[in-house]
Amino acid sequence: MDARANQRARAGIGIVALGFVTLAALVASCASTEMTSTWTDPAAKGAALSKVAVVCITKDAGLRRIAENTTASNLAGAQAIPSYQILGDTDLKDLDTVKSKLRAAGINGVLTMRMTGVSEQVNNAIGPYGSFDTYWGYAAGAVYAPGYLDAETVVHMVSNLYSLEQNKLLWSGVSKTFDPASAQAFMNDVSKAVAKSLEKERVVL
Repeated sequence: MDARANQRARAGIGIVALGFVTLAALVASCASTEMTSTWTDPAAKGAALSKVAVVCITKDAGLRRIAENTTASNLAGAQAIPSYQILGDTDLKDLDTVKSKLRAAGINGVLTMRMTGVSEQVNNAIGPYGSFDTYWGYAAGAVYAPGYLDAETVVHMVSNLYSLEQNKLLWSGVSKTFDPASAQAFMNDVSKAVAKSLEKERVVL
């Protein structure tokens, strides 16, 4: 693995060690997000959710604000509110208090977002080639050249939409983002992908 790949590998390890906030320090190419899997409760299509709280489950308060503000701004339909505006400094592990404050604020839907891991995807920078001769002639020399292996940092996130009134999961999506340049760009990309999926599944926010 060349120096560039090693540098990105160390960046990925740093995210795991220091938390989601280190995304802001990554130097990378343009990020892209894709939903790798989604699930929708068939009965949830057209759900009457008028007021949705966005909760980014993280220990970092600054990152939480970035994530919740960005996601709330990208969701259309129902009124989407960053949960920190309702919960303040409430401990997110205190479920009873969290639910009590959300209900008191008239919230009937909750969109949770949580980073589940960071990995490194190593790509072979050569090929494909149509013939053995063409491939061999290029590959035999390329393996000794800089950039033979190209590594991408991949950030994985799980997003769930719940009905607070029914205590029921309505939609769930798993996403992965390649080479996020910053926490702001990462959350903007993820929230747009989530919003697009919810729109496609006709889950009304």
